Amino acid sequence: MIDIHAHKKELTTITTMIKSLLDVDAAVFDLDSRLLAATDEYIRQKGRSVHAPSIREVLANGSVVVNRPGHMAACDGCRFIGNCPAKIEILTRFGTPAGPLGVMTLTSFSRRGHERITRDTKTYIDALTLFSEWTAGLVHDRDRARIFSESQDIIHTLMELSGDAVLTVDTQGMVTRGNARALDLFASCDICTRSVSQIFPGPVADKILDGSHIKAANIKIGNRDTFLSARPVHTGSDVSGAVLTLSRPPEDQPCPRPGPSASPGKCQEQRSTGFDAVLGNTPAMVRVKKTADRLSGSASTMLITGDTGTGKGMLARAIHDNGNRQHRPFVPVNCAAIPDTLFESELFGYEEGAFTGAKKGGKPGRFELAHQGTLFLDEIGEMPLRLQAKLLNALEDHSFQRVGGLEFIRVNVRIIAATNKDLEALVREKKFRADLFYRLNVIPLELPPLSLRKKDLPLLCSAFISAANLKAGTVVTEVSDDVMDLFYTHHWPGNIRELQNLVEYGVNMAPGNTITRQDLPQRFLDGATPPRIPAGSRENGDPPPEGIRQKTARAQAKAIRECLARYGNDVNGKKKAAQELGISIRTLYRKLAESG
Repeated sequence: MIDIHAHKKELTTITTMIKSLLDVDAAVFDLDSRLLAATDEYIRQKGRSVHAPSIREVLANGSVVVNRPGHMAACDGCRFIGNCPAKIEILTRFGTPAGPLGVMTLTSFSRRGHERITRDTKTYIDALTLFSEWTAGLVHDRDRARIFSESQDIIHTLMELSGDAVLTVDTQGMVTRGNARALDLFASCDICTRSVSQIFPGPVADKILDGSHIKAANIKIGNRDTFLSARPVHTGSDVSGAVLTLSRPPEDQPCPRPGPSASPGKCQEQRSTGFDAVLGNTPAMVRVKKTADRLSGSASTMLITGDTGTGKGMLARAIHDNGNRQHRPFVPVNCAAIPDTLFESELFGYEEGAFTGAKKGGKPGRFELAHQGTLFLDEIGEMPLRLQAKLLNALEDHSFQRVGGLEFIRVNVRIIAATNKDLEALVREKKFRADLFYRLNVIPLELPPLSLRKKDLPLLCSAFISAANLKAGTVVTEVSDDVMDLFYTHHWPGNIRELQNLVEYGVNMAPGNTITRQDLPQRFLDGATPPRIPAGSRENGDPPPEGIRQKTARAQAKAIRECLARYGNDVNGKKKAAQELGISIRTLYRKLAESG
């Protein structure tokens, strides 16, 4: 018999970790609804007793999202009915194969927290699932080395889920870990080799080193206002480090490294998160991603081909982010968007006085700005023929001259080019230089059109719904079966971009949490091919044919079982399986439940 009360110290550490990483309060209850551990704010707001029927409901149903605490049916009889200090709660049970052990909850007491969790409920459900699985393993398994390893994985996962820049530091003040947003914020230095004393003002650094709790201190990062919060992490009675969160005011969100024409405070593009951002599990996509991953550290030139809207820019960014230039500039150039007369000066820069209207002091071009990083030449087939020779020379010699300049400027740049055109056909038509084509086509990568990877539709829809919810402030969760059938039969001339725009439209139009046919634009419905019903099916009394969705569901269930057979059925195995399949932990659990 497992005595969960013997683990109060570890459970308290878990609730503190949740507060530090997710900025949300947490509590853990046993099977008799007794509080085992909680954050200080949770105890201050709700006390140490809980409405037992709400805990019993979670134990019976597995998990519950309470969007209006104090106004739900399960709140009847609670002392907080109609006036609950909590604004939103997510509760889930945890346990071992032998049975449940208790309930864990994430709770926010602020309107801002309610908006944040409502906007991205799935992220917080995934996080709570990770913590509850880990908690069960902690109580059941005394293998400290494995538990520590899992805790580090969870910390890393939750740091990446955070919408802010997050750093962890040790007792000496050395930065031990930073998420992608932190690496962007401190792009000019390698933060993971530095002390807080080298990064932050002296008084702030001293408070962090003293183990003090800092709440929204206004500091400057570069010349921009940033709010720093710091929470000490306790191991037993000792401070073992701190978690630092850096956020910007809503109107001044942190940007990735700016492109050459970025304005201060404006985000030009969203940073990719490596190959996780390139969604797709079909064999063709897996091959492309594996090849790109294997060669991401190379300095060789790559040429990405594929129809418009297939995600060539996303793949290029993922290659950069996964390689050894990831902390250096990624400079995109849309060759189709630059007027011929400005192309040379945009690419190679110009000297002062090179032409009428030239800026005083001149201007660096995209090649210079990409030094030691990656230059992404999108729509390379649109480059003017007269400039192709100069580009070829720059690629061959790793040097060039600015417009109006005499000095050769040497650069170390990796080139990734992309096009939706047949460059070999353009070479035959004398519209593209053969020598430049061969220089670019060192490592060719071809992205398949969506019409050849329709098994990725459920995965893509889920990701696009989450992104659209974030923009629109909605809580749509899925598309209806008949809409998915339409998606499977559509030929997708606009590929991934067309699907993304269609889903975003549906998210904005849907009155509930499901996108139906009525929520899609008429232009799509007019051009959609209706699913074919073979002769002699329902009209003749025969059972309907098995749809693509059913086949896909079976294939997904089989893939999940195969992954779990390889990695194991514990929390670590499920995390690895979800990562390989390109789905969230929560989705994996749902698929397992649906397949029985």
